[in-house]
Amino acid sequence: MTRQITENGIKSYRAFLLSEERCKGTIEKYLRDLNAFAAWMRDREVSRENAVGWKEELLQKGYAPATVNSMISAVNGFFRFQGWEDCRIRFLRIQRRMFRDQEKDLSREEYNRLVKAASDLGKTQLTLLMETICSTGIRVSEVRYITVEAIKKGRAD
Repeated sequence: MTRQITENGIKSYRAFLLSEERCKGTIEKYLRDLNAFAAWMRDREVSRENAVGWKEELLQKGYAPATVNSMISAVNGFFRFQGWEDCRIRFLRIQRRMFRDQEKDLSREEYNRLVKAASDLGKTQLTLLMETICSTGIRVSEVRYITVEAIKKGRAD
């Protein structure tokens, strides 16, 4: 039996991801990555060697190691779903940074200039958003937890 990535296989994998209650964005990303792998494969049979070749090509194209790993995760998940355990490939080893790169931090001057510009334009929400993010260190995705109720409680969960 040849191992091919088919449209039906991708549809079944999508249904599986939905049944696993994966986020919409995660499902879209996994399917985009899987389709990229399928396009790279063309009509070749899926094998571990071909998957490793794809990983190497992603690196040669300059993809960041974290991006390559996220793409591998999508493809490995599909392999597991199909029962093709022997096709799964290893993730790249990424050394974790203990500290952020300080060059990415805003200086006090840059911060003040951004807040002033937003304020001068009458963008009150943007001004408050920047002040909240910069004073708390939260991520943009965590802003939704800063609510009136959280402020009354004195903490956000």
